[in-house]
Amino acid sequence: STQSTGKYCQPTRPTGAPRSGEQEQQQSTHMPTQPHDSLKETAADGRFQRKDSTFRNIIHETNLDFPPESGRYHLYISHACPWANRCSATRVLKGLEEVVGLSVVHPTWQHTNPSEDKHAGWVFPDPDQPTLVPISGHGAIPNTGAIPDTVNGCRTIRELYQLSGDTSGKYSVPVLWDKQRQMIVNNESSEILRMFNGPFARLAGTDKSTVDLFPDELAEQIEKVNSWVYPTVNNGVYRCGFAKSQAAYDEAVGELSGSLDRLEEILSKQRYVTSNEQITEADVRLYMTLVRFDEVYVVYFKTNSRPISSYPNLHNWLRELYQMPFLQSTTNMEHIKAHYYTSHPILNAYSVIPTGPGVVAELLLPHDRDRQYPRIQPANCPLASSASL
Repeated sequence: STQSTGKYCQPTRPTGAPRSGEQEQQQSTHMPTQPHDSLKETAADGRFQRKDSTFRNIIHETNLDFPPESGRYHLYISHACPWANRCSATRVLKGLEEVVGLSVVHPTWQHTNPSEDKHAGWVFPDPDQPTLVPISGHGAIPNTGAIPDTVNGCRTIRELYQLSGDTSGKYSVPVLWDKQRQMIVNNESSEILRMFNGPFARLAGTDKSTVDLFPDELAEQIEKVNSWVYPTVNNGVYRCGFAKSQAAYDEAVGELSGSLDRLEEILSKQRYVTSNEQITEADVRLYMTLVRFDEVYVVYFKTNSRPISSYPNLHNWLRELYQMPFLQSTTNMEHIKAHYYTSHPILNAYSVIPTGPGVVAELLLPHDRDRQYPRIQPANCPLASSASL
């Protein structure tokens, strides 16, 4: 049964609730329980091994402990984080702005409890401090676009985890918070995305008026795509960037390049990743990685074998998705660049943020996807349609 305390939550999934095709790909490993960030999650051979999300309650109509209710839940995100960005975009697509509240952390990491340890992580904006100095001691990053914690008044995401009795020591976003039980309900982005797409959209009455990101008829295909895109692309860029040996990097970048070629081939034959007629969660999940690719990952994570701009089909697909209002409005390139380039001194000692290459301007240019692959029927997706559709 679903746990009803703020203690460590075991995965609980009521009948009919969504499955995640992602967690099977995450490698379990013995990680420290003291406060740490993702850079510490590497094996002895230098391979990056992402630690599983720990709070895994599922909000669903059949779950009496955690039913979907308007105003009960609050979403904590970073605009920079691709995992959290999945959730904020789906929240907008499904018209949940008045159903689920939102707080947005500052893009640059800070020391979360300097009197106790050296952990650096997500913090909320301080109205008395219009800018924050990165932990490198260089630069100043503005608060623009960040939203304080209006629910708990916390200064850091770490405090939310401590309020929930966390024992993992990793204080990640997204966080879906239950204001009634005063605890983290879920911090697994793939599951929050499906909860917003399903139970919350049904609650808001937008499940029929907006595109279903996980339709039954495409569910099997979506899971298959997720099973290789997650480890080699979504997490693959991190496996490149956080690798601590040449062998680990070579393996990761080889798999990443192979999967990008595979996606280019798929998108040469159909308009979207799993369908010619509509976007699905497979497109949204891939978008979050690729929109960051040329601006950040090519430089910062050394994924420079080939930029996305050099793939004709992937690049035009990315243009079409960026021009969909629910994605464009939730893509904050300033936060993305500020976070990555200023939060890890071991990777960028002086927090210098590169100027180019101007991905957003490129993504606003016309795409050819509607001409090349016309829809069989119009998209029933007013919130997700670009001007050309």
